[in-house]
Amino acid sequence: MTTWKNGGEVTLARRNGAATLRDVADVAGVSPSTASRVLNGSDAAVSEELALRVLAVADALGYVRNQAARALRGRRSGVVLLVTDPRTASAAAMAAGMEEAGRERGVTVSITAVGSGAEAHLEALRVLRGLRPLALVVTSASFAGTDSDQVLAELELIRGEGAKIVFVGEHDYDYPSIRFDDVAIGRLVAEHVATLGRERPAVLTAVNHPAVESRTRGFVEGLAAHGRDPESITLQHTDVSRAGGRAATEALVGDGAHPDVIFAGNDVLAIGALHALRAAGLRVPRDVALCGVDDIPIARDVTPPLTTVSLPFVDAGRAALALALDRAATSDVHLPGSLVVRDSTAQRSPATATATASV
Repeated sequence: MTTWKNGGEVTLARRNGAATLRDVADVAGVSPSTASRVLNGSDAAVSEELALRVLAVADALGYVRNQAARALRGRRSGVVLLVTDPRTASAAAMAAGMEEAGRERGVTVSITAVGSGAEAHLEALRVLRGLRPLALVVTSASFAGTDSDQVLAELELIRGEGAKIVFVGEHDYDYPSIRFDDVAIGRLVAEHVATLGRERPAVLTAVNHPAVESRTRGFVEGLAAHGRDPESITLQHTDVSRAGGRAATEALVGDGAHPDVIFAGNDVLAIGALHALRAAGLRVPRDVALCGVDDIPIARDVTPPLTTVSLPFVDAGRAALALALDRAATSDVHLPGSLVVRDSTAQRSPATATATASV
């Protein structure tokens, strides 16, 4: 019999395969409902201290591993797509592409949301390791701001147990990837902005977001190639969210001066910026031209419709599934994007014009 400090007890038999949710709750000194909320990733408020205690006890008892093992009966599950938020248009399109390709190949595809916080990211990987996926497809933005060494250690444990790891997007890990050339995307937008005759460019960007950082670098380099002093380009850092885009734009226009063209690192930031500009009494594109990246569905429905770079997320999902199932493939797959010019960067005529150019 093993006795824990809080008075809970668990038999060796349970440690070796029969631990239940109630065992975890008893040993951790919490209610079964609290243990369930922690282990199932509920949004309900649980203190960090309690959450860490429950997770530690579950790991010590082998609870997650044992539940997964009984459910799977020793067989590997399908391919898992790991994303920050499955509700975003890009994640949904990628998942659709993977599921479509999975049906063709007779492979089950599931999507898992990481949520926020470094520990949540790592715990998601630990749980997925217990589920023994056939392959794991990871969007690079999922681990923005987390400790890369810790992430790599968890990924290597998953790979060591036979699952192939594939990334989508920019990253610094040694795994095959589906990549968009984000630096080239930034340069493509800069080429368009250079034709607008605008003098006060600004960028809505983010730290620890590889794609947005690379797009920012490409945009600055692209304008520099047209004679623009990089120091004259305002970089406004923010969270990659609609609220972040709005707050960053409010900061840009708050002192009375304002940029006359804004490049947002993605469409979600751009839409937040559009609302902030409208609230400040600034007209797009007459006062401020605006462009983003991704071409999410709402980009064409806002007023004015948004100039953006269209990325083939469905194709990325299909390619990721194929790469995940090819055990021998180690090379990256590069997919092009295309510039879509709409009213948000119109110079004179309000009529929508659409032009495409490969990245």
